[in-house]
Amino acid sequence: MKTRVEWLFLSQFLDFDQNSMVKIDAAEVKKWTVLEMDGQLFKVLDLSFMQMQQRQGSYTYKVRNLMTNGVQNVTVKSGTTMDQADISTQNAVYLYNTWDTYSFMENDTGEIHDLSKEAIEDITGYLKDNLDVFIQIYKGNVINVILPSTIAYTITETVPGIKGNRAQSGTKPATIETGMEIQVPLHKEVGDTVTLNTLTGNVN
Repeated sequence: MKTRVEWLFLSQFLDFDQNSMVKIDAAEVKKWTVLEMDGQLFKVLDLSFMQMQQRQGSYTYKVRNLMTNGVQNVTVKSGTTMDQADISTQNAVYLYNTWDTYSFMENDTGEIHDLSKEAIEDITGYLKDNLDVFIQIYKGNVINVILPSTIAYTITETVPGIKGNRAQSGTKPATIETGMEIQVPLHKEVGDTVTLNTLTGNVN
């Protein structure tokens, strides 16, 4: 498995021909979609739509360059055709991390894929041992990890709840088993389970 540093050398050999791309409308682009732009691969981290009065709307994508790891914003007009990388998606499981290396095992083959923290830093807070995920492979190399849409976590740290808070709509900070801090309903306690929407980062 190539590390992110090796990608810098590998990039010169990647051939982005028309057969490796799928045409999609700008409105079909979702979070975690991998796009090809200017001969490079970009993962969509976030997106928004702006409708201008009496003018054509536009989409703004926050993207990460999967070769350089740089992050930038890309804005396109509504109706624009985008190139989605035609990649293979496989079932995998997250195993563990050793320092800044995160290891995933492909279910069908048992092959271990090691990815750097820098390459997947937008999802590391969601990763827990034995979590089922999807890995996306382009020309033999893992370029993206897709999380389930929702994941259940145990709260490991938060301030005590107050009687009657269940009826209130406020939230409070809490730490889950991965070490990530999130916002939870006021009545939640240490040891409680919460279900997190991985697209929004909010508790369902």
